[in-house]
Amino acid sequence: MSNTNTNFSAFFTNFKSVFREEKVFSANYIPNHLWHREEEMESLVNYFRSIITEPIASSRKVVLYGPVGTGKTVVSRAFGTDLIKHLKAKHKPGDPVFRFFHVNCRKTKTPHLILTTILRQLVPGFPLRGYSVDELLRMFSLLLHEQNLVSLLVLDEIDYLLPDNRTDFLYALSRIEEGNPKLRDDHFSNLPGNQNESRFNLLCCTRDKNFRYHLDSSTISSLGRNFITFPPYTRNQLFDIVNSRAELGLCQKSFDDELIESIAGLAEEYGDARFAIELLWRAAKLADREKKEQITVEHVRKAVVSVLPIEKSIVDDLSTHQKLLLLSIAKLLINNQPFVTSPEVKNSYVSICEEAGVHPRRQTQVWAYLKDLARLGLIQQEVENRHKNGRSEGRVTNIRVRDIPVEEIIQTLSHLIEDSS
Repeated sequence: MSNTNTNFSAFFTNFKSVFREEKVFSANYIPNHLWHREEEMESLVNYFRSIITEPIASSRKVVLYGPVGTGKTVVSRAFGTDLIKHLKAKHKPGDPVFRFFHVNCRKTKTPHLILTTILRQLVPGFPLRGYSVDELLRMFSLLLHEQNLVSLLVLDEIDYLLPDNRTDFLYALSRIEEGNPKLRDDHFSNLPGNQNESRFNLLCCTRDKNFRYHLDSSTISSLGRNFITFPPYTRNQLFDIVNSRAELGLCQKSFDDELIESIAGLAEEYGDARFAIELLWRAAKLADREKKEQITVEHVRKAVVSVLPIEKSIVDDLSTHQKLLLLSIAKLLINNQPFVTSPEVKNSYVSICEEAGVHPRRQTQVWAYLKDLARLGLIQQEVENRHKNGRSEGRVTNIRVRDIPVEEIIQTLSHLIEDSS
């Protein structure tokens, strides 16, 4: 046992990692600077400015829409965190205390559980059972007044609530401070201020572009039609985001611009920063596993398989010439190149056909095969206009392998050449 412990300790003592601060790749990490979401953050500030200027004068409801990985969660968290700091710094005796609640509906899937999660933050040990949703809503409203609070609730990934639950719950939340007058008179008569104060604000995050159309007219009216759209990130924006995480979380010599560019290129199709950041983290993990001090493009390709696995049967179903063309691309990329050009692929394809004893297809058919491989998600094509000394050298197509490591492609398809020899 003692020898095992010694070896185990020695492993960590001698282990050199490419990571400098791994927490920056966590989904919960909030960077100091949010790249390319300044306009969206400014819109949020404008909508919720009254929380700062007149915290209990009015209630605001806003919906953030955008596909997965477009920054809705990190922006809403950063907004809440900054608001807490700002209001705490300017707080005076008697001012309402700001409370920020962030609930992920993918993990907290019912209105009842959402409300008990919030109430347990206000009243430690609050029971998880025994009350209806209407009762929990009334208790929440009462506590906001009793504790002199002003609140912002973020319902992240609200699409995970069942449609009927979503509509009914959002309507109830939007009217939370419009309860039964008799009940309000009884509860609020002995509290400071007046019962018409607005202490609740709501921010919903959705990936469904038709979100508003799933709600009834009363709920839409209550939400106020305040929508902020988060467009997919562009390739250059993804480069900035991933590069900033790399600079914060990785050792300086473990990555380069070429690596970050390859990740941005792979994530560009969806504009998904979350996917891009996870790709970098998984590639770094693979480099550590192989005891490499440099993260390579091949590590990224291997990481893609674990993030977005592709059906290997797709390769098996390719025609012979499609397989030979894919093999020629993989052989060119084996030396850690992020991409190859179409002329290079054509020359490599002709050489591999000769090795396999197969007559190569004409150029127009090769281009058709490339389109097929791209359509199946095996490669990515990108047209580049090249210039030299101010003069155009024409256009060339850069080609990348997407979801399968090139080593695996070569191992799978090399038999096409070996069987012919």
